[in-house]
Formats: sequence, structure tokens, C-alpha cells
Amino acid sequence: MSRLPPQARLAVVAVAVLLVLGGGIYVLFLGDGGDEPVTQAGSRFGSDDEGGRGGTLIDTLAPVLSARAESRRTGSDPAPPSADELARAPGDAVAGLFVIGFRGKLRDTSFFERLGARPYGGVLLTRANYEQPQQLSGLTSKIQQVAREAGNPAPIVAAQQEGGDFSAFPNLEPLAQVDVGEGNRDQIRASARRTAEQLKALGVAMNLAPNADIAVAGGPGQGRAFGDDAEQVTSAIKTTVAAYNRVGVAAAVGPFPGTGAASQDPNAGPAPVGLGIDELRAGDMAPFAAVASGRNAAPAVQMSNAIYVAFDGVTPATISPDAVKELRERLGFEGTIVSADLVATTATTGGSVGAAAVEALKAGVDLLIVPGGRAQQDEAYRDVVAAVRSGEIPAERIVDALRRIAKLRALTRDAREPVRIE
Repeated sequence: MSRLPPQARLAVVAVAVLLVLGGGIYVLFLGDGGDEPVTQAGSRFGSDDEGGRGGTLIDTLAPVLSARAESRRTGSDPAPPSADELARAPGDAVAGLFVIGFRGKLRDTSFFERLGARPYGGVLLTRANYEQPQQLSGLTSKIQQVAREAGNPAPIVAAQQEGGDFSAFPNLEPLAQVDVGEGNRDQIRASARRTAEQLKALGVAMNLAPNADIAVAGGPGQGRAFGDDAEQVTSAIKTTVAAYNRVGVAAAVGPFPGTGAASQDPNAGPAPVGLGIDELRAGDMAPFAAVASGRNAAPAVQMSNAIYVAFDGVTPATISPDAVKELRERLGFEGTIVSADLVATTATTGGSVGAAAVEALKAGVDLLIVPGGRAQQDEAYRDVVAAVRSGEIPAERIVDALRRIAKLRALTRDAREPVRIE
């Protein structure tokens, strides 16, 4: 460089400075370890572009900053925002609708940086996160620690722990539903209570179980459901949910309105259910009806990815307004409606996970399960934020979902702090 004329040397220095600044911006806002870069959602802060509502940066962030400050002061979860507050600043509120997963078993994964930066409603743990109970307890502790340090509401840690092959944590060895399904009510109650207590000790507050399917020969419920008789399954579901309620772990009964008669596992691809509405109500929906309301109602119900002739025959239940209406209005369910795996939903719709998330919310689902990679999670978050900004999803719909999620979070408060396992 010493041989270059002064003006050329200045130009080289200027280019170097720009490269350094550009690299820093990438690391801060786009990079995440080796994960593919994504565009930040909601970075316009309510500008008039793309359906924004205007307002300064301070105006936009004021409700969020106020809620976080109150959370730090009291140690409690902030109340859901009003519709007006949410319309001005949908970002953090929208994040609270998502339960997301990640790969890895270590507490230093880059996922935790994202969890601190964006107040997601929950974290889904799977076999990809698990080796031993001691390690799992450390992960759930880290999840809550990151949220506290960021001033965010405590995420709901969720898992699917039915027992047997359908368990996120096989080393815990809970009895499979099919193994206790032929037993008496006391055996079912004891098995459910033990599983709930194990999950609570590990800091898992919501189980995406029990499975309420009827075991039809050759169907998805065979070898998985409590039994092949609707009355038998209904009794087992009532007993299981009551046991979970007593322990203080949320049972998300699913998949509604039942996939026992589906042609295949709905998470593997299009899975039609050919039952008419009367058949569906008399059989597959009976276990759900038994825990939809009343003293021992389930706090959450998870939707199915199957498609139903009883509705329109083409739309997965998790994004079907008719299926959600059946649960809310006919069965009277007032708890939290949880989506199916929205990444798996796209195998049937052929669309994007972002479109599935938007449609699920419009249908009336409250809590969105997106276990995929960062790119899929950011796409879903970005598309929902855009839909709220444009008015495609009314702010009141988001506030309603957040209120239901807040009730679910309150019910599971004691299950958020894992017991140290030696």
C-alpha cells in the first residue's frame, strides 16, 4: 500500500472500513452460527410501507418496553397487550404465539441467543435434544434463565411423551398408552400421574398427549391409542387428563377431531378421513367431548393435520375454521387450541409454513407449533407479523390467543422450574 498514491490509499482504507462495518451488521442481525441468514421481521417499526401504521420507533416499542419493565419488577408475566398496542407493535406479541424447536443437546447452542432476543411463547423439546435426564434438566433451566435475563415471559416448555415409541424422552420409560389401555382406571391414573410428575421435575410444563384416537385396524392409532372402542378411549382420556391436572402439567389432548380412521399418519402427507360428521361426532370426537368442559377439562387441545370429508375434504383440520368451530362452539372448549406441526402441514397444503401459520390463526388456533429450522420459524413469524400489520389477521384475534396462552402459562407456573437431578 505504501507504493500507492495518497488518494488510492484513502480509497482502500475506506473500502476496508465498509467491509468491517458490513460484516458486523451481518453478524449482529443476519448471522447465526452456520445457519442460513434471514431477514429480520418487523424491522420497519410501523412505517407506512407494507401496510404499516406509522409512528416513531419510541412509540412502537413503548408497550413492549413497559411490559418487560413490569415483568422484571414483579417477576410475573406481563398482561397481554391491548388491540391498539398490538397493532402498533406486533413483533413481541406475535412471538408469544409460537412454540419452536431446535437441534442440539448443549446449553451453549446459538438457539439461546435467539430465544433471548425474541420472546417466544414456548420451546418444544424432542429426541434431538435428549440424552439423559440430567442433561435435559440443564436445558430446561437454561431456557428459563435466558427468558428471565431478557425480561421475557417464561416460555412454556413442551414435549410429546405418550410412552413407548411415541416419547421424546425414552429413558424415562413411561408406559405406552396401548400398554395401560386394557388395564383398569387405577392403572391408567397411576401411569399418567407418574409421567406428569417426571415431566414436571424436568421442567416440562405441557405434554402434547394423551393421544385420543380410536385404534382402527391399519390406521395411525393402531399400536398407539388406548383402545379400539370409543367408550374405552373416552374413559382413559378422562382419567389421564384428571391426573395431569392434579400434578400441574398441561395435557394437550389430540389430535382433534381424531385421526384413527385416517388413511395414513397425517404428518407424513395427505391423510383423508372419510367419516361423515355424525360418525365423527359419535366416535372419534367422543373422547374430546368428555374433556372439553367441566371440572376436569383439558387445558389444551392439539389439532390434527388430517383432512376430513365431514368438513371440506381438502383443508387440514389445523387450518380449518370449521374444525375449530366444532371444538369451540359445539363442544364448548374454552382452553388453548394448539396447532399441529405446521411444517408437516405443508406436506398436505403444498404451501409455505408462513402461510400455514397465518391460516391457523385465522381459523382460531392460539398456539403455533413450528419445530423446523430457523429459516422456517423466521418465515412463519415474519408472515404473521405482516398479516397483523396489514389487517389480514385482526389484532383482536391475536389478543384473544394471547389471553388463552396466558391462562395456560399460569396453570403450569410450578412446572417451569426443573428439579435438580443428581
